[in-house]
Amino acid sequence: MILTFSMVVLVAGLWSNPLVAQPPSPQSDPGGSGYDPGYSEEDMLGYSEEDMLGSYDSGYGGSRRRGGSTSDVVANLLTSTLGSVSSSGELSQMLSPDAAPPVQSGPVLSNESLVAYSIGNYPLAMELYFGHMVAEYENASNELNLAKFSRLMKRPVWQLRWGISYTVRGEATDPQPIRESATRGGGFDSSGFAGEEGDMAMQEQMMQQQMMQEEQMMQQQMMQEEQMMQEQMMQEQMMMENSFGSGMGGRRNNNAPLAPPTPAERLASGERTMLSEAVETELDETLGLVIAVLGEELSSRYAQGDFGRAMTDITAESGVKETISAAFVDAVESSPEPLPLWRPGIQFVGKDASDQNTLVARKAGIDLMLHFDVLLKPIRGDFVQNICRCRLIHVPTGKSLGVSKSIDSLEFAQKTRLRGMSGREYVSEQLSNLMGIIDREVKTIDLPALTPEVAKRRIGTLLASGGGKNLRTLAEVRLYQSLNLLSEPDVLMAFDIVGGEEALQMVYGPEEERLALVHQWAVKRPPAEATE
Repeated sequence: MILTFSMVVLVAGLWSNPLVAQPPSPQSDPGGSGYDPGYSEEDMLGYSEEDMLGSYDSGYGGSRRRGGSTSDVVANLLTSTLGSVSSSGELSQMLSPDAAPPVQSGPVLSNESLVAYSIGNYPLAMELYFGHMVAEYENASNELNLAKFSRLMKRPVWQLRWGISYTVRGEATDPQPIRESATRGGGFDSSGFAGEEGDMAMQEQMMQQQMMQEEQMMQQQMMQEEQMMQEQMMQEQMMMENSFGSGMGGRRNNNAPLAPPTPAERLASGERTMLSEAVETELDETLGLVIAVLGEELSSRYAQGDFGRAMTDITAESGVKETISAAFVDAVESSPEPLPLWRPGIQFVGKDASDQNTLVARKAGIDLMLHFDVLLKPIRGDFVQNICRCRLIHVPTGKSLGVSKSIDSLEFAQKTRLRGMSGREYVSEQLSNLMGIIDREVKTIDLPALTPEVAKRRIGTLLASGGGKNLRTLAEVRLYQSLNLLSEPDVLMAFDIVGGEEALQMVYGPEEERLALVHQWAVKRPPAEATE
């Protein structure tokens, strides 16, 4: 501790100080070397030992008699120093339990899955979630009980994984999507053509878009400046902590090496965010109010557990980042770059044709994808008619499950003029049939009553499909074990088939080894085609 070290330095300094009486040296001993300088230390310094010790007594308020021993002086100094430190609060701060580094309480993998989700690595988060149920089985009863059943996927699920994509066709380059305000629906009058009111609306739209862009640029600049300031403050703090000189009030050693960053600092330096602002901006520029309304509808269903009950309330602040390990940060840094999150549970697949995006989604392990087909038609002047449809795709098979009504900016402008319909009302009406399909076909249900025979057949199907080292498969084995549908020999046999000795170590191995194996499997997750 700094206090103890300072005391040692203080004692050493006092012992070597010429103002404190020292034991006789050979030079001052008449019977020693024979060297006699001809004068005493008292003559040289002008003070006797008693005078010097007396001055220390008066300076520290001591009551010892003149001519006392040096040990008494040191004792008085230490007593005074301890009293000063204690009264200033430094001692209580150093001895406080809050001064100790944070320690992970509870299951490690469960917390890591939350942290991974909060920084936008959704695939790794789900793998660690499965790993928690596999390797921390005794502490995973709550997570195991969250399993629901998907009639569409025909299997238990903790969370259906969604994707969203779009493609744009047509000669126009400015999308001019439907906006919240009626005057921003393309600038059309009731006849469908741009008139004087349309020109004014277009000018207003352009001004508002310019203001929004300038505001976004200012916000980005402020965020960058704030981040630079935080990094600079962190570096200065680390330099101060690692270059503090010896003793209390010592000089700073600017050449001292910096301490290695903590795992939490390494994670923070990656500039990772949960949701992608770039994706939000890209979709908004093309789809406007359409993507906003769809996002609200999906987020509402996601939060209430319609697509699964696992991690439905995750935010960017979820998880305890201060207690993460270096091994977890290594897993984050070595895992494949994930598709960015547009909304919780919904990854952005990209801008391409639906068949190409379906292949990308399948490789990423996505279950369902919403794909927008956007047509941009230039009409009179600089105005553009934006027509889009949204299709629901079952990714494993590539089958289309349904499509929305056509959402047309020109039609919206006409309905606004004639019926006073708001943009939100129009978009919600056109998406209503698609949301109905999602509610009927995709919404998960409670896990039905199962028998041991059904559970064994399901596990047999999973094992026969191959797939190698798969944490999701082992998590489903654990689910049936928790429901008393599989015996322990059945569980061990399934683990052995899936991952051999490594999988069995997740059952019986020490905690450190179990965590390391989960990290390895999570980073090298199997192809999506082999996960079901």
